[in-house]
Amino acid sequence: MAILDVNLGGSETRTISDQDASDGDTLNITALGSSELIVDGVSVSIQDIANIEAGSTPTFTATNGGSLTMDQGLLDLSALNDLSFGIDGNSDITLDASSVSTLSGLNGYNVNFSGAETGSFTFNKPDVGLLDTYNFNVTGMEAGDELNLGGENWSLDEGSILNPQDAYRDGALHLTQGNAAIGTQVNASIEMTQAEYDEFAANQDTYLSGGTYTHNCFAAGTMIATPDGEVPVESLSIGDLVLTASGEQVPVKWIGRQSVHRLFSAGHAPVRISEGALEPGVPNQDLVLTANHGVLVDGLVINAGALINHDTIDYLPWTEMPEAITYYHIETDTHEVVIANGTEAETYIDYVDRQAFDNYAEYVALYGIETRVVEMPRHRISSRRLLPLALRERLGIQDMTPVSRTA
Repeated sequence: MAILDVNLGGSETRTISDQDASDGDTLNITALGSSELIVDGVSVSIQDIANIEAGSTPTFTATNGGSLTMDQGLLDLSALNDLSFGIDGNSDITLDASSVSTLSGLNGYNVNFSGAETGSFTFNKPDVGLLDTYNFNVTGMEAGDELNLGGENWSLDEGSILNPQDAYRDGALHLTQGNAAIGTQVNASIEMTQAEYDEFAANQDTYLSGGTYTHNCFAAGTMIATPDGEVPVESLSIGDLVLTASGEQVPVKWIGRQSVHRLFSAGHAPVRISEGALEPGVPNQDLVLTANHGVLVDGLVINAGALINHDTIDYLPWTEMPEAITYYHIETDTHEVVIANGTEAETYIDYVDRQAFDNYAEYVALYGIETRVVEMPRHRISSRRLLPLALRERLGIQDMTPVSRTA
């Protein structure tokens, strides 16, 4: 791993791409002003920040699948006037304050989501805090984007007894967690319309959770191959037989079910693989599933999100998403390959938390405790960058295009 010196003094734009760095490299910021750092398609972390200009307003952006991790302990927040983060497309940024236990020193952080693909922003709050308050102003979120702040359960920010306020005000939903009087408090203002807030208000319990989870599931209507022909996944029951890719008949152990409302469907933006997108007749009709659900292509288990080519394989557009999406997962005794809409796809594997499903109580009543499902001995690909070149060319998956070569 290399250490790269990057000067962010003044008001410039600097880009770190695969022409400048490799995954795992670290950045040494030699000066920090009101410049923007763009991490383009690589995974890097910031090791050191020096010479912070007073009153500066820096921006850190990840794009084209880029990933940036920075330690807030490196920042002299009292010198900053503002700090902004940009999440463009399927990229992520982590701000780690876990080692910080003093006053936060900055009034607010700006987090802006953009692009059609799903992005993620994570804030790790201090392990031990005192009189700490972190305020995040969030804009541009759409279905599938993830906002992971603090790790505790959220509640509506309705002001105080002496100053009551509506949780939806100034065009944003206001949420809060923790208590600054005894530790750390995290507040979030999430931009949305009145109609979007009304949808949220009708389903608060579904959304107000500090935890983040990702499902690997089929959307309702997916046709699963059985000895008696194809049947909709939602019609399967425990004990029903399904066909594996090898022609075996295996019984269904459990069907997990989760309904996700589109506005707050963090981590659940469905991927649509169009009929014939993988090869002629595969799928035999459009297949809609979660981005982290593995399908079998050329003997590899590939997460659906890694196959996006923005043509025949793409995220389901916001305008086509129903108010709520119901996903189903098929669990068998072992990790299997079943046939969904004529496509080889995996069954449940237990790196997904069963407790996330609406009918988890049914599982506990049937089996008492969680049981481990060992992953099948096949290579898994979860990132577009890891796809074999021949497969990328065959499916029309384009290389990531860097926005700049300046560093």
